Amino acid sequence: MRISVGGVVRLGLALGMAGALAACGPQQSASYSRGELQRPGFVEAGQIVAMEDVPVDGTSTGIGRLGAGVAGGVAGSAIGGGGRGSIITAVIGAVGGAFAGDAIERGVTSGTATRFYVRRDDGSLINVVQTNENRLQVGDRVMMIEGGGKLRLTRDSGAVGRPQ
Repeated sequence: MRISVGGVVRLGLALGMAGALAACGPQQSASYSRGELQRPGFVEAGQIVAMEDVPVDGTSTGIGRLGAGVAGGVAGSAIGGGGRGSIITAVIGAVGGAFAGDAIERGVTSGTATRFYVRRDDGSLINVVQTNENRLQVGDRVMMIEGGGKLRLTRDSGAVGRPQ
């Protein structure tokens, strides 16, 4: 069976795009894992007094490294011309692809989040870093919802009692 270079390139691009799209999926702070379900947590009210954007490092799960490494190895093998040259170019392609895939995955999964400074109703001040899909702003009343070792902010709907 002979594999064409064009076919290998298309396969590599398809694998790379599939990995990039999977990594680009929304990483919303409002989602919960199954382990967090039916666990108690506290709810407090407060007000956002300041906020700032903060960078979020990309992750390296190995998916980008593996996918691009395999694609690079196949492409290198096809280019090598058979025999020992094919093996050498396959190894070089796999190593190069793995490094490139890892860098691409880190770049695709990095981004920006928001650090919120919240004055609790008891007067204490805390900060929470999360994405801002709710478009919270300075001055907004928020509920601080703790669960599963995480603290999330959401706009206060008035359900949390306020001190009199």
